[in-house]
Amino acid sequence: MKKILVMVVAAMMAIVGAKAQHREGEYSIQPRVGVTFSTLTNTDDAKMKVNLAYGVEFEHYITEQFSVAGGLLFTNQGTKYDDDNSTFNNYYCAVPLTANYYVLPGLALKAGLQPAYRVKTNMKKDGQTYDIDKVMEFLFEDTDVKMNKFDLSIPVGLSYEYNGITLDARYNFGVTKLFSGVDDTVLNQVITITLGYKL
Repeated sequence: MKKILVMVVAAMMAIVGAKAQHREGEYSIQPRVGVTFSTLTNTDDAKMKVNLAYGVEFEHYITEQFSVAGGLLFTNQGTKYDDDNSTFNNYYCAVPLTANYYVLPGLALKAGLQPAYRVKTNMKKDGQTYDIDKVMEFLFEDTDVKMNKFDLSIPVGLSYEYNGITLDARYNFGVTKLFSGVDDTVLNQVITITLGYKL
């Protein structure tokens, strides 16, 4: 009986492993949806904010263990302030580019670059929404102080694939300053966790 159980478990592991392995030259398209946990550096009383992330990723396998991927990801980043019940929202359209190394069938370590374009930014407080770009244009009309439209970050993380379903977790190290023309360096800090399905 024990031998039979061992054989069944071994067969199941082989099947799972085979489903998680990919051939050289293979590619996949993967819709993704998940959440971001974001905040800002050098910002007083900033707290972690949770929001939706969604997009699609294309992956090409150079070898069975190494692949490159590029995608399109829409996120709502920023931070929240508990003391005055306000939320700072940065909406980005990002292009994550990663190199992926499969240390085990289905388990990949990944790192790369993520350029992003800031679509809009607002502050929500007490049921009111304020357009931050318009506010800053009014307050700093005759200065070089502004919010940068371009953002660059370095994503590092890992993913695990099972039967085509992939759980992906990444930490994005912010590189580009959120505000130009000021002394303080305010950067995005973001953790992204998504669930995808490889087509």
